[in-house]
Amino acid sequence: MGNDGGSIPTRRELVKEAARALTTTQLKETQTEAASYAWSTDPITLKTLSLPVVSDCAGKLYNKDTILEYLLPSDDEAAKLEAEKVLEGRVKSMKDVVEVKFEIESGVDSVAERSAEREVWVCPVSGRELGPGAKAVYLVPCGHAFAGSVVREVSAEGCLQ
Repeated sequence: MGNDGGSIPTRRELVKEAARALTTTQLKETQTEAASYAWSTDPITLKTLSLPVVSDCAGKLYNKDTILEYLLPSDDEAAKLEAEKVLEGRVKSMKDVVEVKFEIESGVDSVAERSAEREVWVCPVSGRELGPGAKAVYLVPCGHAFAGSVVREVSAEGCLQ
């Protein structure tokens, strides 16, 4: 041992950059990405959400046909197990989900493609866009979706529509 030209590296040399916590900006970006994904993608099939949309008791959005396929008996056990992992036992029948009724306004997506038309879900009372970054609520008996601020300000016993 020695005089062979080798060296023993120290910890400082092996670990060039120490693990550090995410900054506030990085945390906000991560949360925004997660929210936009949750508002646009069905977590079971990973397809784009399209009307009719249903929600479980945790507020996750799913395509209605995806939930129907999950509840119907099928031979594909692997897909059923995968769906059960995502649903976490919250959906056992159609009574466990509420069909969310969004008001649609077609708009231009200026970020991705300026010429492409896309569906924009809006609050029927205030006209504000519902989606990532906006607080939105739906009423359980009827399923109408509104901006959270509208429901707080208007104290009605029934549906606002």
